[in-house]
Amino acid sequence: MGEHRLGQEVEEGSVYHVQVDAKGARGEGIGKVGPVVVFVKNAKTRIGNAYDVRITKVYRTFAYAELSQPRHMFIGNGSALI
Repeated sequence: MGEHRLGQEVEEGSVYHVQVDAKGARGEGIGKVGPVVVFVKNAKTRIGNAYDVRITKVYRTFAYAELSQPRHMFIGNGSALI
């Protein structure tokens, strides 16, 4: 599992930066990683915005993903550590 860039094969558990180009009938965001269509499930995504997503299931021509958790850590007083 790790960071990947466009042009590489899509892998389950990997994180990709995806721009949402459309919305599906069930409210999922739809974008692409190279030639693979990615459906971002349970996401309150907006068309035109880009998100870091974690791939949850890969098929031959499409994949399902969810929004990746922010990479910020917090300390006791609420300050963000990056």
